[in-house]
Amino acid sequence: MKYSFILILLSAVFLSCEREISSDQEDSFIKFYGNYLLDQAGDVEVLANGGYAICGTETSESLGKRMVLIVTDKYGNVQSGFPKYYAEEGMETGGSSLIALQDGTGGFFLSGFVERPVAGTQAVQKDIFLVRTTANGEQTWQRSYGSVENEEIFHSIERIHSGYLLAGYQVKSGKSDLLVMGVTEEGDSIKLGLNYISIYDKKSTATFLLNTGEMYLCVCTIEKLNSKGTGIQILAFDDELSPLAKNLSGEFNEQGMCIIEEEDGRFLVLGNRENGSGVSELLLYGIETDGLLITSSSLLATISEENADLIGKRVVETATGNLAIAGTRRVGVNSEVLLQFVSSSYQVEEQVSYGASGAQTGTDIELSDDGGFVVLGTNSYGESTVISLMKTSPTGDI
Repeated sequence: MKYSFILILLSAVFLSCEREISSDQEDSFIKFYGNYLLDQAGDVEVLANGGYAICGTETSESLGKRMVLIVTDKYGNVQSGFPKYYAEEGMETGGSSLIALQDGTGGFFLSGFVERPVAGTQAVQKDIFLVRTTANGEQTWQRSYGSVENEEIFHSIERIHSGYLLAGYQVKSGKSDLLVMGVTEEGDSIKLGLNYISIYDKKSTATFLLNTGEMYLCVCTIEKLNSKGTGIQILAFDDELSPLAKNLSGEFNEQGMCIIEEEDGRFLVLGNRENGSGVSELLLYGIETDGLLITSSSLLATISEENADLIGKRVVETATGNLAIAGTRRVGVNSEVLLQFVSSSYQVEEQVSYGASGAQTGTDIELSDDGGFVVLGTNSYGESTVISLMKTSPTGDI
């Protein structure tokens, strides 16, 4: 069964991002952040004090796009001294991934992009942009890495021993390769094999990383043989960054989104597929590992809806052992933030959507301290977009 919450995103309601939320509204709320221009949500983390940290991209009429860090209390109210912005002088930047170090008490690691003008053209080139901050958001260092073509990071994690691991893509001669890159605590590049060239490398990207404590798993989208669409690939590797690969996909276009650990040696992979009717549906794959070797894989669930596209972005295990998928439900030109529940035996359960006319997209989901959910998204109305944060009950109610 599906049910929806209608969120009216008119300018009067946009002012609610300035309104303080009290303890009476702790269990559920929606807050908006940004300048109502071209703001984009990136990542959300739950902090040790019960508050939240958000990274993304905010746009200013005078300064353009800037990587942003927003830290809130447990009611979604922005804390004093935030938001913080990070940029290279004269360049536009944006944020896509966030690590809250020691649940925020140790500071933050943000990754995203910096855009550089291409001489003699109107085009821009994207490079990797990294920022390390204190718990107060003060910048400790920043780094950028790139080449004459585009590089971009979509996800980051802490490494098993020290430093950080990044996943994204690198363009070479117009083709997109998988990029998995390590950096030290000081932001210096680890000089190991950083770029994994897939055999069919026109549209490949590394999307999501998981640190199991003994190895890493990386969810990727790769180009299939003879350019027959895209498929899901899982890389398994240790700190030597020498991967073993396993392809999961079937006959249709599929994209890998994220991975979670269910128990030792067993993992769940979220993906999206464009079926034979051209409709997007959600996929849940299961994989098992023995050391670095992926020993088996199976398709556990396909979730679809007639006349609607379902696009998954992140999945979490709930306090009761079930699953919750965050993403986007799209009908025609309109889209809503999607929260799809799945049982521990992979049976499709309730679906909740949040939205109004326009385009609302779900970006990330985390469990809150009370067993509910924190869902990050980007909300559009006309040509304006704003970052949204929704705190729901364990059943998805606001």
